[in-house]
Amino acid sequence: MINSSIANLPNEDRWTRLNITLHWLIVVLLAFQFFIGEWMVAFFDGGIEGKTMDALTVTFGYLHVVIGLSIFVAIALRLWDRLAHGRPPHWEGEPNWASVLARITHFGLYALLLIMPLAGLVSWWFSNEWIGDQHVLASNVLMAFVALHIAGALANHFWFKTDVLRRILPGQGRKT
Repeated sequence: MINSSIANLPNEDRWTRLNITLHWLIVVLLAFQFFIGEWMVAFFDGGIEGKTMDALTVTFGYLHVVIGLSIFVAIALRLWDRLAHGRPPHWEGEPNWASVLARITHFGLYALLLIMPLAGLVSWWFSNEWIGDQHVLASNVLMAFVALHIAGALANHFWFKTDVLRRILPGQGRKT
């Protein structure tokens, strides 16, 4: 399937439109979380210490919670869609090490994107600083998985010359 045109791919070799939409929604939401994360730390710590906080800290703190829950719902829907409709097959010529690394990376991403919002909520509800610290640590691990995922997508596109990257682009989903 090297250098095949996306338009000529059979339906089963594509992600669903829902999966593609959720993928990119999660990307945008994660990017936003990355930039407002420090406000959540200040909001959380300020709440525990009973400090008065400025409006921006409170707004971005609550927004962090809402976006985290949105990510949880989006990743749960994405997993449901993947289970219900399958995923495109891995490229046939992909080396075994790359396929194993891709599976580990995807598992790590899905696991972290499900666990992190739940840990954040538990930390928030119970004012548990230890769980909050684990949530922050997990965000660093998540960024490492994201970087590995991006590197894999780029390697597939430029090194292995596959259509893996093109298949996840908006507008490339299954017709059904």
